[in-house]
Amino acid sequence: MAGGGQPMFTGLVECTAKIVSARRSGDMVEMEIGDVPFAGELKRGDSVSVSGACLTVVVPGRNSFTVEMMPETFDNTLFSKTGPGYRVNLERAMAATGRFEGHIVTGHVDLVSMVVALKSHGKSRELDFTLPVDAAGLVARKGSVAVQGVSLTVIERGDSFFRVGLIPETLKFTTLGELKIGDPVNLEYDILSKYLKDLLESRTLQVDDRLTMDRLAEMGWS
Repeated sequence: MAGGGQPMFTGLVECTAKIVSARRSGDMVEMEIGDVPFAGELKRGDSVSVSGACLTVVVPGRNSFTVEMMPETFDNTLFSKTGPGYRVNLERAMAATGRFEGHIVTGHVDLVSMVVALKSHGKSRELDFTLPVDAAGLVARKGSVAVQGVSLTVIERGDSFFRVGLIPETLKFTTLGELKIGDPVNLEYDILSKYLKDLLESRTLQVDDRLTMDRLAEMGWS
């Protein structure tokens, strides 16, 4: 979004499309997305979630659009691991008057995770993704995460993984149905979990930094 406030997404995918090209242009990376049903409705400066990454449209077209991103964004998302033909999930930023479903998704990818297990149950499927040990507190059972820009509910969490369940609708209308073990995915933690973690860490620091007689003694002021 060019100027204005922070765009927000819901994690409900509008359609899938494919990467046409990605190239470095000066100090930016430009990526063209093709076969986009709503491409003709976009204008320069619009924000679109591309498999979970909030990107700005710089060149709208009839059937495609081009976005640009900082090299850091490119290198720290799955886009650096993909190429032309790779299918992506798309969602336009939520309008202020829109109906809110899913959960709050900012489009700021926290890390690239990886599929480590996959199990089918009839028409549904369960997938396990890697989770850094120091981030376990950001993912809660029955909580929300965004995987490839899709709002999902966590059904299980271990020390180094979390599990989600995919219903037939999600498998059919998003790219998650194409995932295989070893595939990388963009992951965004629930923003409420991140705010809560920051708040708790801030309060812990404030408590630890209080000057007490015992603390002064430890510092040599006895």
